[in-house]
Order: sequence, then structure tokens, then C-alpha cells
Amino acid sequence: QKWVIPCNWKFAAEQFCSDMYHAGTTSHLSGILAGLPDGVDLSELAPPTEGIQYRATWGGHGSGFYIGDPNLLLAIMGPKVTEYWTQGTAAEKASERLGSTERGQQLMAQHMTIFPTCSFLPGINTIRAWHPRGPNEIEVWAFTVVDADAPEEMKEEYRQQTLRTFSAGGVFEQDDGENWV
Repeated sequence: QKWVIPCNWKFAAEQFCSDMYHAGTTSHLSGILAGLPDGVDLSELAPPTEGIQYRATWGGHGSGFYIGDPNLLLAIMGPKVTEYWTQGTAAEKASERLGSTERGQQLMAQHMTIFPTCSFLPGINTIRAWHPRGPNEIEVWAFTVVDADAPEEMKEEYRQQTLRTFSAGGVFEQDDGENWV
């Protein structure tokens, strides 16, 4: 998808390299509430409070990882995607590559920026290219990446959840864009 946001071209990239402060709080609360699985109450999904933040000492690059409980990923992408990353073949492959079952199933909500114009959300699996169109406007190019070996139903689940959350009309994307205007 492509769309235009009337904002300073650095806002989007900056947020994606230091995104942790707002993802599980008021900024995205309405989207989290809308995406809760049936029968799950918000009180059961405490936002993660433990994570790791990295930044390059030059260039503006940065990333962050919530670790531990997959509640935020569950609230954003739903139970099927969360199970895919924590209990299925993808979790087994990650654990094998990392040499740790705990680590292979722990990195749940992540954000990263290669400054100035590339950001991505692993787990949610979106990539953004931020194209400045002047000092106060950006064109967003958004892509969803899904494992080629994933079952067709998982590919469809990613398509639907991404459209609901991180697309031009998605509940989280609209919140972010509004904050940058």
C-alpha cells in the first residue's frame, strides 16, 4: 500500500526506532481493545514492561524488543499469529537458530529503523519505506512479509490482521499518523 501523511519526514523513522513508549498505552488502546480475542478481557493482557532498547551511536538507527509474555502480539495480531510464533514450526525454527527455546519464543513485539527511510515491525512483519516529499510530507510504502513456507491460512491471517492494524486504514497506523501531523 501507499499513502501520504502531512508530517515532518523524520517523525515516522524516529518513532519506529524508539516506539516502545506508546505501543501498549493510551495511544493504541482502542486498537488493542478492538483486536482482543473473544472472551479475553483487557485486564488479562497487561502491557509488557520489560524490554531491550538499542540505538546506534551514529546515524539515527535504533530498535527495541519487548521480551517475555506475548500479550502485546496477541492483542495486535490475534491468537493464530501469536501461536504461529510461540508454539508452531516457526517457533521451533527460531529456537533452533538461536540455540534457545526461551529466546526463540520470547521476542514478541519489536520495532526497528534503519535511518532515515526504512522501518519494520518483526512479528507483525511489516516494512515501511518513508519517502520524503518535502519538509512536511511523506509518502509511505508499506509491505507485509510472510514466510514463504507458512501455510496458506497463515498467509491469509497475516493479510487480514495487517489490513486491520497496520495498513492505510488500520487502527494503529491511523493513530500513529495522527500523532505525527
